Amino acid sequence: MLSDLRADGDYSLVDDFYRFVDRGDAAAVALARFGEEGCADVILRCRVLRSINRDLALKLIGGMTQAIEEAFDRLEPHLVMTFTIDRYVMDVMERIARRRGIDFLEMTTSIIPDQVMLMRRGRPARLREPSTEDINAGISQLCAEDFAPAYVRDAKRFSRGRFWRIFGYYAVRGAFFNVWRFLKRDRYNCHYLDALKQLKHKVRVGDVAALKLLDHGWDKRLADLPRERRVFLGLQLFPEASMDYWLKSQDMLAHDDVLVRCCEVLGRAGYRIFVKDHPLQFGFRQRELFERLSKLPFVTLVPYDVPANLLIGKCAVSVTFTGTIGLQAALAGLCSVATEPYYATEQHFVHVRNVGEIDVLAERLAQWRLSDDLAMTRREIMRHLAAISVEGDYFGWRNFDPENAAARASVEPLARSLNTHLPRFLKSCRTAA
Repeated sequence: MLSDLRADGDYSLVDDFYRFVDRGDAAAVALARFGEEGCADVILRCRVLRSINRDLALKLIGGMTQAIEEAFDRLEPHLVMTFTIDRYVMDVMERIARRRGIDFLEMTTSIIPDQVMLMRRGRPARLREPSTEDINAGISQLCAEDFAPAYVRDAKRFSRGRFWRIFGYYAVRGAFFNVWRFLKRDRYNCHYLDALKQLKHKVRVGDVAALKLLDHGWDKRLADLPRERRVFLGLQLFPEASMDYWLKSQDMLAHDDVLVRCCEVLGRAGYRIFVKDHPLQFGFRQRELFERLSKLPFVTLVPYDVPANLLIGKCAVSVTFTGTIGLQAALAGLCSVATEPYYATEQHFVHVRNVGEIDVLAERLAQWRLSDDLAMTRREIMRHLAAISVEGDYFGWRNFDPENAAARASVEPLARSLNTHLPRFLKSCRTAA
């Protein structure tokens, strides 16, 4: 277990990291390993590095690079597996592993309940050929009217008072970690830095104004135009939810600009866009995006408590980045516009892979036709999703107690899946083959 926390795991990177950071040549090492373009890409993608001085960001990249290289030299891994974390440490580690011919797999939760996926830089690894029963079970679960991913089911309260409770908690949390990082002699730890309120993407006092921009008469706007002219734009966790960190096109990382551009293009073509924020983003969304969208006459900002499934049922088009809304919309028969999500098959989604493709989005929607056989479309989409998903509780590691029989039983399905599928990713197996 390799860790970037002090005294955590079997092998901690912390002491080596600071030894290299303090040596004085860490920035030069970063540029030597990845070049100007590679370092700029790492900084652009990581929300922590974007918020700090470039010279310091280069030092952190260089220090972590050397610490990971030294760890790999000592441990000689044949495979690296991690959770999907959207920060520079994993980015750097993946680049180093790739150079050494070592597979780097990110494990994340699947939309299919109680299953996980393995990814490479946000792209799914095909793990199996699903059975008919697997496909039928997935369709039954994900097409249920009340379906919601496990991680959003409890997010149902969205009052102004809750906004201030969230704001206060994270203000205190940020202050705590600003002290804690020095007490732990780990001042540049990415986990601690990411908690600090001074980062560019953190919510400020004035961002509560975003709540005033929500249109509680949104349902009246629905009646103003036919269903085929209604677009549901479901926002997701940002900055860079874990999948979006790996988007290939850098211009797609300018999330707010991309969303506004989509709305402008579709609005001018006669569509009305109903924008709803991700429930877990409540209390974390800066007001600027909502202010920009509220100025567009063809955009309606829908309150947080409106179920996504309701909007899917009322609209003909869905636009998202990589969030689960895109999959749910496609399964419901909508035209689903998405940006490199792991679940999207080539023929059942409208893919937008760079900003230039947004300008012709309205024309592509006009050419799109709903399949005559929705049941077959669902099966083909679910076949792909089931092929990249295997049994396992992604959250079973939390507070795991090996002495607890129930805890052991809860992780057994994941252990079986990893034992079954990981061997073919091992460098030693590939070399032998």
